[in-house]
Amino acid sequence: MTGPGRTLSLWVRLWHWMTALSFILLTITGIIPHFGGPELAVLNYDAATTVHDYAGIFLAVIYGMHLVFLVATGYWRNYKPSGGNIWARLKAQVIFYTVDLGRDGQYAESTADGRFNVLQQLAYLIVVFALLPLLIVTGLLYLYYPAIVPETVLGLAGLWPLALAHFAFGILGAAYLVVHVYMATVGPNAGASLRLMIMGRSESARGGS
Repeated sequence: MTGPGRTLSLWVRLWHWMTALSFILLTITGIIPHFGGPELAVLNYDAATTVHDYAGIFLAVIYGMHLVFLVATGYWRNYKPSGGNIWARLKAQVIFYTVDLGRDGQYAESTADGRFNVLQQLAYLIVVFALLPLLIVTGLLYLYYPAIVPETVLGLAGLWPLALAHFAFGILGAAYLVVHVYMATVGPNAGASLRLMIMGRSESARGGS
């Protein structure tokens, strides 16, 4: 059973795929300097660092453009949970994606326009307005403005808290990417969601996701 057709603008789709590509590059090139031995490294340290820096700058640029888009078009409202019983609905969505594994269509709720459910809305709010800015700011500070941080913190080099924070935000970003891909494959709308993100139009299966 399908629902009304859904559409997604070209810019949102480009932002989605460009951000995904940036995250993949940042994750791979971020792992190499920390954990990749010479026998396992896809790139050497210098090459990985260079690619990581450029991918981070690219992410910062497209994020800034997307932020302008969100504000100018009012698209940010799609990330704002609405309606009552938010926590009960959130719990139902968690059950849908974990225990039920998408078998029970009644939990595949979506917004009025069939775009996001409450779990997705809260996740996007956190990622777009908290995680991404923190990841970008810590990365740019480490790359371009190390002189503004203290020389020492707790007897260690002053850059270590900044580097640790950036690493932690990077781990969270990589984890979100994995969870995001998983969520896109659960439930009756898995194929429709993928078609929507590629083609910009699809029909919703039962309940939306």
